Amino acid sequence: MTAQEIRRLFETEFDAVGVIRSSTYLNEARRLGKQIPDPVYPTLVVLGLSYERRLIKETKTHLVPSFYTFGRDYHGVLKARIDAVMADIRVPYEALVDNHPHDERLAAVLSGIGTMGKNQLIIHDRYGSYIFLALVWMDVILDQECILDVIGDCGTCRRCIDACPSDALFEGGYDINRCVSQYNQSKRALTSGEMDAHTALFGCDICQIVCPRNIGIESLKHPEFALSGKEKISIHDLFTLSNKAFAKRYEGMAYLWKGKTVLMRNALLTIRKKHLFEYDALIRASMKETMPDWYLKTAQYVLSDLKIDTPSLK
Repeated sequence: MTAQEIRRLFETEFDAVGVIRSSTYLNEARRLGKQIPDPVYPTLVVLGLSYERRLIKETKTHLVPSFYTFGRDYHGVLKARIDAVMADIRVPYEALVDNHPHDERLAAVLSGIGTMGKNQLIIHDRYGSYIFLALVWMDVILDQECILDVIGDCGTCRRCIDACPSDALFEGGYDINRCVSQYNQSKRALTSGEMDAHTALFGCDICQIVCPRNIGIESLKHPEFALSGKEKISIHDLFTLSNKAFAKRYEGMAYLWKGKTVLMRNALLTIRKKHLFEYDALIRASMKETMPDWYLKTAQYVLSDLKIDTPSLK
């Protein structure tokens, strides 16, 4: 099976397909000092599936996560599309989406899916940075590689750097620990500075929204990412529904993967920022001994910052 044949098969389900030897990826990763496991198969297929930019405004009753979570959970969508293609190929393979030890962005650059932007996201010529990535290792020996042509880079532009609310981006690098999207998915108490930089209920879109290379791009409408109505999350649901009931009501959404308590903690940050005093009773009721310490500390801090008397923590 040739690289071009593999590419054509995957193009029935994906918007961008590059095919390289696993050794190409492995050698570059090792050269860069990355600690990655050895590939299981000799060929690496790098896939991109675009998604739409759709902005939904928050209200006093409903909060909104990053728009990459809109529609069905992309993890399942990409894996289902990969399995559909591989059903006809019938060779051993391993599909990876997001949560794995390999470097998807490095593979995307090597295969020509896109360039690495200063916002640390892969930027495709036609779809901008609004593109999901996936990797497929295949037990196939390539005749040659199929690397896509890439046009342009960020040049002297630094809009994402200047717009980043937590100063996580800088020329030539990125401090992942300062990234809003990184720490608002973590299970820990946040600093007051991190709370001040808070943007969305889950994740952050600012470095994509301000990027000039996301202007005038092609926008494809994949049916799995159609709006379901679960893109806006009720604050009342967050604080009153059980974990099981909440997961059932918002089933299939990508923002669920870190659990409801993380979303509750992030909702507290919006309540603090917008001075939504009306949620005082709900916050108090949520401060149960069974809740993790990082949530309780955040709730106490928010109530205190809103100048509301807080229950003492044991």
